[in-house]
Amino acid sequence: MRNLRGTSASFTTVVSLGMLYVTVVLLTVVLSRELLRGPEPFQIQYTILFAVLGLLFVVVLLALVAVNVVRLLRERRRGVPGSTLKSRMSLFFAMVVLLSAVPQGVVSVSFLSSAMDLLFSSGTGTALGDGLRLSLLFYDRQEQQLEQVVADGTLVRVFGDMPDDPDATDALRAWTVLENRLPDLAAMQLVDADGNDLLFQGVERLRRSVPGSRVTGTDLVVSRLSVGGEGMLRLVAPVPERPGLTAVITTALPAGFENAARNLTEARRTFEQLEQLRPAFMLYMGLVYGVFAAPILLLAVLASFFLSARIMRPIESLEDATRRVAEGDYSVRILGRPSDDLGLLVISFNNMVTDLDRARRRMIQAEKVQAWQEIAQRLAHEVKNPLTPIRLAAERLRRRYEADAEDFGNVLNRTVDTIIREVDALASLLDDFRSFARMPRPARENALIRDIVREAAAVYREDPRVTIDTAGVESEMIVSVDRGQMRQVIGNLVANATEAAGDRVAIRFKADLVRKNNVPYCRLRVEDDGPGIPEDLGKTIFEPYITSKGEGTGLGLAIVERIVFDHDGQISFESAPGSGTTFIIDLPAYEEGPGES
Repeated sequence: MRNLRGTSASFTTVVSLGMLYVTVVLLTVVLSRELLRGPEPFQIQYTILFAVLGLLFVVVLLALVAVNVVRLLRERRRGVPGSTLKSRMSLFFAMVVLLSAVPQGVVSVSFLSSAMDLLFSSGTGTALGDGLRLSLLFYDRQEQQLEQVVADGTLVRVFGDMPDDPDATDALRAWTVLENRLPDLAAMQLVDADGNDLLFQGVERLRRSVPGSRVTGTDLVVSRLSVGGEGMLRLVAPVPERPGLTAVITTALPAGFENAARNLTEARRTFEQLEQLRPAFMLYMGLVYGVFAAPILLLAVLASFFLSARIMRPIESLEDATRRVAEGDYSVRILGRPSDDLGLLVISFNNMVTDLDRARRRMIQAEKVQAWQEIAQRLAHEVKNPLTPIRLAAERLRRRYEADAEDFGNVLNRTVDTIIREVDALASLLDDFRSFARMPRPARENALIRDIVREAAAVYREDPRVTIDTAGVESEMIVSVDRGQMRQVIGNLVANATEAAGDRVAIRFKADLVRKNNVPYCRLRVEDDGPGIPEDLGKTIFEPYITSKGEGTGLGLAIVERIVFDHDGQISFESAPGSGTTFIIDLPAYEEGPGES
């Protein structure tokens, strides 16, 4: 029974490769992002990992494609059915992928290149740099304003004559003076040497604790801080001419200035990285696209092998089943899913083989009945022929005896000779018939065809009428045969040629290795230069009791055909009147070398 359900190994392999390819794609995306962030050590490791995995993936795919290509080439060399179609389908899939992938790659790379050119040629880098410089300049000016409060004596005017225990009026006066000098003033604080607040005015969350610390001499500190997401500048400086007192003044940057400056910084850094990657951009895009395109192409080729195998599997099964039916095996059946596209064809084929098997059995039975009827008629005819002279001889002998003839002794001898001769002919006929009807199954053994031919031909070496040439069977071809029966086949063919030729005959043997449906056969040719076979007997020469000789039963070639058939072989002949006859025997053989049919 033939089964159309192939194993799922190929499908599993393709799915596994597809999952691996998705992994490589994800790594490619991660790598692209990391490369744009900067050449950090872990990003270099990502690059190495990506390169190794991509290369390994491509190498594995190439190895699988190479294995399938070699297998396909071997199938084509052996003439396996469907191999040519598989080759064309694989080439078609590869061409489709190339025709779709190459234009996409060219368009994608061209588009990205144009986008990069537009990005770098529109003054984006200059604008980002100018914006970042403006933000830094604004910050520097704000910082200088705070430092100028100390330098121009404003801090002394505000806190120089401040009482040791200032009240709200003092705080308001100091705030008014500082606010006129610093429009973005957010908080004002005065701290003594022990870190205690003497004065605070402004936003409460900006109050600064300075426990146990002092800013002495002329030291001052301007720091940048963020409170509630808003940017601030804070000045911490000793109050001139008031030892032990520290002034803390906080100004607010414009709303969103902190985020804007951060965004400008990130954008400028990203732009600089793009500028660094720009010279190798096309190479990098080619590498990335190659990592995408090459596996897709190879996966498409592998998928073509898988799909072509699935498509061709039922066709190959049908072809193999058809060949087996043609060779006489009517037990073959094909299993398949009814839902398959070829399911109805498979069902029709199985029904056809079943019908053919029934018809063959009926035909065989009819042929058996007809054959036995013909044999019975022929046997009755052949038996009746010798019975007539026996009867006549017996009646003549009785008449002579009753007449008491003087020559009765001579008549008796002649009559007895006639009866014995006819009885012997009848016994020979029955022996040939029994040999043909009860021929045993061959007891096979492996043997050289050369040795069998030599053994059979050795019997006729001493016959002066026969010249035998066995030089054409010097090869080492081995056949599995019954040596005795095959010697009988060759002996019958030589005997027929000798009897048909009469005076002298030359017989040549030749053996070759041929193929039939990829099965090796030993082809043995037996050629003679006799008178040939008459045209009117050509179609019936292998039938029982058909002979062109005056004597004989006509069972010799029927026995030869029966023996060859029992050895799973075939026999045919080529002949023309006056130009000799060539009998061709094909026997299954072990393959020893290339042959042609």
